Amino acid sequence: MDYYLRVTGRSHLRQAGVRPAPAPTPGHPLSSPLLLRTLRLNCLTRAYADIWSKLFDPSWRDHEPWAYPWQGLPPLGDVTPTWQRDTPLRTERARRSALVEIDALVAVWLGMDADALIAAYRGRFPVLQKYEAVTWFDADGWKIAGNARTYGQRQTKDSFPQFEAHLADPSAAPPPDGYTPPFYKADREREMREAHAIFQARLDAAVARGEWDPIKQEVPGQ
Repeated sequence: MDYYLRVTGRSHLRQAGVRPAPAPTPGHPLSSPLLLRTLRLNCLTRAYADIWSKLFDPSWRDHEPWAYPWQGLPPLGDVTPTWQRDTPLRTERARRSALVEIDALVAVWLGMDADALIAAYRGRFPVLQKYEAVTWFDADGWKIAGNARTYGQRQTKDSFPQFEAHLADPSAAPPPDGYTPPFYKADREREMREAHAIFQARLDAAVARGEWDPIKQEVPGQ
């Protein structure tokens, strides 16, 4: 939606002449993967328990892994029918991972190939690119960044200089206080491209099995 507003040059969706924005199609092969990631990002408190239980899909537990091979993250589908404190994704790294995968999934849904997705990212999100160029995550999912505008939750002004010293010579400089190695470097282009390939393969397989009509954008026979 953010990208849609940017390319149309609008400040909001209530201006005259704004064309209808793309919307999810019921029965789409990627609707359940999108729903799981969206719910785990947004169902942050017990106030969301009813909607979580209503929309819960038992297939998530066995058939919905992370698309990108994020090392160190708990399984995406490791959830229960009732809301628990660990139902929402809470670490900075896990939440970012879900957002990256949603971008890739929606691109596949809209018919954008990986190159178009990367071009959109490069052309319209220069600030995010600047932030991600100096963003890392520790083994527990805490973010550490070299730009003050995107500091991690537990980061102090001394954390990143300590981190740079640790990267330069781990044997001589300990990791920053409150952080645990190993560290993971953000690389959104690679992550989106690999996740896009997985979601595209899932959609192609559903079309090959006759479970989705890509021309009519509907489940055949409905």
